[in-house]
Amino acid sequence: MGEEAERYVVVTGANKGLGLEIVRQLAKEGITVVLTARDETRGKEALESLKSQGLHNVNFHPLDVASQESILALADWLRKTYGGIDILINNAGIILLGKDMTFETVKPVLDTNYFAVKNVTKTLLPLLRDDTPGGARVIVMASRLGQLKLLESKDYVKTLSDREHLTEDFVDSFANHYLKDVANGSQKEGGWPNWTDWVNFPFGRPVETYSVSKVAVIAYVSALHNILVAQPGSGKKINVFSCCPGYVATDLNNNTGHKTVEEGADTPVWLALHSPEEGSGKFWAERKVVDF
Repeated sequence: MGEEAERYVVVTGANKGLGLEIVRQLAKEGITVVLTARDETRGKEALESLKSQGLHNVNFHPLDVASQESILALADWLRKTYGGIDILINNAGIILLGKDMTFETVKPVLDTNYFAVKNVTKTLLPLLRDDTPGGARVIVMASRLGQLKLLESKDYVKTLSDREHLTEDFVDSFANHYLKDVANGSQKEGGWPNWTDWVNFPFGRPVETYSVSKVAVIAYVSALHNILVAQPGSGKKINVFSCCPGYVATDLNNNTGHKTVEEGADTPVWLALHSPEEGSGKFWAERKVVDF
């Protein structure tokens, strides 16, 4: 597989904003990109907008990241269409602005931003090729709002900081513990990001849940790296990265961000193109490893 055009990348949540820009930049590099989105009409409209720019190496397939049936359908289509993929970029994510903090409003954020990322990754992992130049890669869009300094729990900070020993089960328990505390109304006692810190933040308390979800995905990337390096006989080289695009103006934040989508796409696209092996399992921003 010697030519750039023979590489295949999947981008989730890519019908608009940052995801669409990531697709555009990768397609301009000659890579075949599969643009996915939950809304088929919007996804096809995004596809046509890229084709109108002369980017004909982009295809669309619907994907609801919250549906295992939809994830499996994508995996089956990818296998039949391309035989495998080289890069997976998990971009889909939500924040529920202006909502009361209840279990019913919080759970979809954790489901989409953490559990769905994990499910998509685990389902598509077998499709990652073993002959990708520089190694196949998985990139997860995260945020500096997922840095450990925002957690109140010293126990969680200590355990999550030991990234070489993080496990998927522990990250699951972390996310489920938060959901349990939300259901009981005991987030503050549980050591989660102190919601009073968000009083003067434009989006208020919903950022708490978004923050926890991003802690979880950053930790999961480390846990996944640990799993992969423990399987040296698999014959596959897969690098995994989490990264922060910065505060990008998108629908996610009512377009209040100070970065453009072009600027926000820089680090994930750079990771997709260069895949620095020494940074696998780590958290990136501005093309460099930053503190979790």
